[in-house]
Amino acid sequence: MPSTPLRTTLRSTLLAATAALALASPGLAQFGGDAGLANAFRQDFYRRDLLIFNEVLDLEDWQRPIVEILLEDYAASFEAGLTAMREEISKLRSDVAGEDGQRIMERMLGPLESWEREKTVLRDQFLQNVQTQLSPLQLERWTALERAIRREKDLPQSELSGEGVDLVAVLERIDLSSAVEEAIDPTVTAYELELDAALLARSQRIEALQPEVREAMRAMDFQRGLQVMQQIMAARIEVRAAQERGLEAIAAALPEEQGNEFRREALEIAFPKVYGPNPTIAFIAAAKAIEDLTPEQREGIDEIERGYLVQLENINDRLRDLYRSEEPKEPQRRFERILQRQRGEAPARGSSGEPESIRSLRAERETVGRQAREAILALLTPEQTANLPGFSKPSDFSSKNSLGGFQSIPDVNVQGLGSQSGQSEQERRDEAFSPKDRSPKLSSPDAKSNGRDRVLQRPNRQAGGRSPGGSDTPNGQID
Repeated sequence: MPSTPLRTTLRSTLLAATAALALASPGLAQFGGDAGLANAFRQDFYRRDLLIFNEVLDLEDWQRPIVEILLEDYAASFEAGLTAMREEISKLRSDVAGEDGQRIMERMLGPLESWEREKTVLRDQFLQNVQTQLSPLQLERWTALERAIRREKDLPQSELSGEGVDLVAVLERIDLSSAVEEAIDPTVTAYELELDAALLARSQRIEALQPEVREAMRAMDFQRGLQVMQQIMAARIEVRAAQERGLEAIAAALPEEQGNEFRREALEIAFPKVYGPNPTIAFIAAAKAIEDLTPEQREGIDEIERGYLVQLENINDRLRDLYRSEEPKEPQRRFERILQRQRGEAPARGSSGEPESIRSLRAERETVGRQAREAILALLTPEQTANLPGFSKPSDFSSKNSLGGFQSIPDVNVQGLGSQSGQSEQERRDEAFSPKDRSPKLSSPDAKSNGRDRVLQRPNRQAGGRSPGGSDTPNGQID
């Protein structure tokens, strides 16, 4: 059977449920990943969600254990229902052997759709039971609770860079005075309301399209499936737009220094493939920390750093725009790959993974980073270079001049961060000592938090995994 482009989280969840699903056609992958099918296998609430109920509703001491018991009862009922559905599908394994993909899909969807209806009943019953324990004042906060839950549960189900960031959580990582918090409260509230409306619209769009999704799956109609996916993608783009408007509005409402910090933190989370850890910035920081630098060396490193950061900011801005434009096209690319397989054609070169435009710009960014590192190495003595993290003292220093500079870079242009002349064997050897920029692929499962429920907490600033040397970058632009 041809391999399917099913997202890792969905594939592991569905196929673990029963080997019978592995007999289904690639249509499961085309219509399941972004179209809400995986939601049937996720609980709507977990025991740890007591934190959300307690924080938003300000539960009394006697109420917390009751809500905790209700959560445990819900979880037990969910697991029992899910197990029953899996067992029912497993019983179909022998029945569907030898049947075509369309018939298999029809048989598999029956128990799944029945379970989805039962899952909705379990969710509604749990919420009703919680409401019976609340005071009138707490019931007035119920809509705020729904927004908090929606933000906690729906944001991890995002597909696009910038779609799934929680800007409220980002703000909690920044030290703000009470006066500043009070001043920006209207802006933050406006963001929460706009984001909630967009998340709700996205959920409603996915739910409303479920009949079309299932019909396309039954008919193995990939063209219809693509049209559904594109409608869902349009809703995802609206969520991302709400995030971008909120980011800029909150950053503008904050004092300048804290606004820059907020923007930097938010962009790291929103676009990790653009603003993720940067080895060149870490390298520059390590070079600046060398104790025996001369004033001339320090001045040279500072000038190289300034030139690099200007180029980096420009490239990262362009790269972010590329991700914004290219990621929504993934359903179309996936559809084209399926058609190629159906026609027995070999996939076109570069048809999977990152688009060529992104790969090219990433290569440009890596070149700029390498040139900056080489330019700094040209300023250092062999002994200073040997003290840098990841570097060791070369066995032969014959390529060094009397000042300790690398002769492999004869035409260092500080403003342009080096020149690209032909490399000698020794130059290639020297280059091997420099670290390479690496970032996750567009299709990397690690690049997304989809399928993972997050615990609502007050994260400290150190726990956020800020990129090495990120504080040295202009406007939070890090490679």
